[in-house]
Amino acid sequence: METLIAIAHILGSIIALFVFGFVVLLIAGWESARNQKQILEETAVALGIRVEDFESEEFAPKIIQMSAEKFSTELFKNRISDFCGLILTMWAWVGNIIQVSVLLAVIWYTYTDSTENAVYAWFVVGIAIIFWLTSVIFSLICKLLTGRYPNQAKEARKAAAEWSRRSKVENG
Repeated sequence: METLIAIAHILGSIIALFVFGFVVLLIAGWESARNQKQILEETAVALGIRVEDFESEEFAPKIIQMSAEKFSTELFKNRISDFCGLILTMWAWVGNIIQVSVLLAVIWYTYTDSTENAVYAWFVVGIAIIFWLTSVIFSLICKLLTGRYPNQAKEARKAAAEWSRRSKVENG
């Protein structure tokens, strides 16, 4: 019976971790869409056009020019945003490595020492929550200091380049 309880703890923590990860992905997708909409609206207001006119070819040069100026690597705040994105990526990798290490250690000690150690598998969920919360706080601090979320400038440059490339391919 103790073995079944130990397996339930380990599997339960893994399932909870996957559910938490899925919820985080949903939140990140919603936030990304919201930020993209905000950028489009800001650009539209600055250019004096409607958001619906973004697909029009006549405004393409203005949009690309404004995006290039606003998200240029020449601006210090954009460099800081990009650097914060790098830090967040490394932080996520560290968090994942720690989670896997703790889970493997729990499984090892549960198998070799005592089934009572299986309850410690729930620490993995706590670690995931702590790393996620610190990432959110770090992102908000980056937004407060630079006016951009981590990697926002890099993603905007990449999107502008992709949009420009796509429009060139479509137009010949």
